[in-house]
Amino acid sequence: MPIEIRRKDVKILIEQDRAQILEVLPAAEYKKEHLPKAINIPLDRLTPENTRQMRKDTAVIVYCANYQCDLSARAAWRLESMGFQEVYRYTPGKEDWVASGFETEGANATRPKLKQYLKTNVQTCLLRDRMQDVQNRRGTNDICVVLNDRNIVMGIIDGDAWNANPLSRASGVMKPGPRTYRPDSDPREILKELKKDEADSAIVTTSDGELLGILRVGDRKTQAA
Repeated sequence: MPIEIRRKDVKILIEQDRAQILEVLPAAEYKKEHLPKAINIPLDRLTPENTRQMRKDTAVIVYCANYQCDLSARAAWRLESMGFQEVYRYTPGKEDWVASGFETEGANATRPKLKQYLKTNVQTCLLRDRMQDVQNRRGTNDICVVLNDRNIVMGIIDGDAWNANPLSRASGVMKPGPRTYRPDSDPREILKELKKDEADSAIVTTSDGELLGILRVGDRKTQAA
């Protein structure tokens, strides 16, 4: 039975050259952008003859577009029926990989992306932190991103919230559910959106909600985007 695999585990196996990576989308989609070291055999061409280049005794990770795409599921079972001994299915697929800011190959891999303009020296605090400690660490920061123990964005502290009771917890002071953006977004479009909303910054996260950094509208590098 094909085994479900997580994005971070896929990344580790790619970096360590411990698995064969197979995209089963049409060739045109593969050429636009694909996972590092991936080869392309569209599902309708997944035959014993076309898989001769692949080793049956080495792990295979198969993927397609996203959760809605069933090509990877059918391809994984097809590979098992052909005698491949260790087959993994990366179900979230290429959209999940790209949205997390991981490196890709292909024609679209070199286009400008939001992740290139991020500031990672962001003030953060945990839900349980006292505001006294948060305020003492403020410095020149205009916002503090509130995280849980898994680095997931839970809220922000900004504006009048900075003046909250020093004994309060960040969880009780923060503005919950701030808008976030993915690292593969077009930075020019995001900047237009921020300027339209008269916003100074954008929080950038993975598709799991993990904080990656902040895009600052006034940053010199950002203005060159």
